[in-house]
Amino acid sequence: MGPRGTRGAYRKEERAKLPPQLQKELVEKAAARHGNCQELAKALEIPKSSVHYYRIGRLTVPVSLMESMLREAADPDLERRIRGAIETLDRTWANYYSSGIMREMYRQKVRLPTREELEKDDELRRKAAAVVSYVMAEGSIWLQKEEWGEAAANITFADHETDLYEHFRGLVLDVFDYDIGPPQPPGNGAKAIRGFIYSRFIAEWLVRNGVCIGNKSAQPMRLPEWVMDSDDRGTWISALQPWLDGEGCVTGSSENGRRRGFVLTQTRHTDLDLNILPRPLDSGTSNRFLGRNAISKANVFGVSIIEYCSALSRSEVLVDVTLLLNRLELQPRIRFAHLYLKDDGFWSCIWVVRIPSFQTRWLVTLGLIKQSRKLKKLLGYVEQ
Repeated sequence: MGPRGTRGAYRKEERAKLPPQLQKELVEKAAARHGNCQELAKALEIPKSSVHYYRIGRLTVPVSLMESMLREAADPDLERRIRGAIETLDRTWANYYSSGIMREMYRQKVRLPTREELEKDDELRRKAAAVVSYVMAEGSIWLQKEEWGEAAANITFADHETDLYEHFRGLVLDVFDYDIGPPQPPGNGAKAIRGFIYSRFIAEWLVRNGVCIGNKSAQPMRLPEWVMDSDDRGTWISALQPWLDGEGCVTGSSENGRRRGFVLTQTRHTDLDLNILPRPLDSGTSNRFLGRNAISKANVFGVSIIEYCSALSRSEVLVDVTLLLNRLELQPRIRFAHLYLKDDGFWSCIWVVRIPSFQTRWLVTLGLIKQSRKLKKLLGYVEQ
């Protein structure tokens, strides 16, 4: 037993969790021997407030104190009922309990839209769809303290994409009531700006809605069902815009009346290593790239490499993007482009979605492009 004045709530030992009414009976019968709860507290050498909290069931009882009160009560029937109902909690239970209260306090500081809210509120659903797509295309979810399950999210843009950053910042504020603050440099000298969501609850919400933890290229990733099942064109556009702005680029030239095309790409890691994959002699000048034509007739494990990658390393999220573009009456084409050799000796599969040049003007009309440089390149021929 601890020294006088040590609250039972702070004792680092196993605790007895009892039904409130049974715990109240234990305290009252133990106190009856001494006349009242105050005298019981003196006998147990604990504050009287602790005895009061035990009596009303606000606190669980340290096992050593429960044994002392059972001896004070001297009631065999009560002891039998308590032995049959007791649930012993680990000595660290109080830490988890208090941290749980703290987590709930932080949870209440942010808004976490429910599926029902997203299905009923068009504006909220559109903004939430854009946030999810932004993190999928330009961000990541990472663990801060893996042993505690704490996670956070971050977003990265090129240093000239301040317009996209502020757009994303506004979306996060509207959806989650959370301000990511002004853009920050990455700290490694890269020409980029970053924003951080230091909320495990928002990070967990993003994970539940399709964003992968860690390296996204190594895992299958799909847009949320409430996006794909929606019949709202505004939701489709909101979910597509971050992909076209984040992973897309304008191709070709507008000189001599030629229209520019538009391409967006995404990487999926494969299990093909350097030794398994055949290396065609005409693979090009770079040893790290193998184009579609170079491996068109190559096989691995008796299967065409292109078919192998299509079956096991296809970009599922680009399939969803292509489907949404089709719903907007565009005619995108998704295809395998090439393999890229990573530093770890494994190959990544690069998938490409091409939008026909005669339809790129619709990207502007539909509001699928917000990044100023891309808009200027596309408008360069649209206004001719």
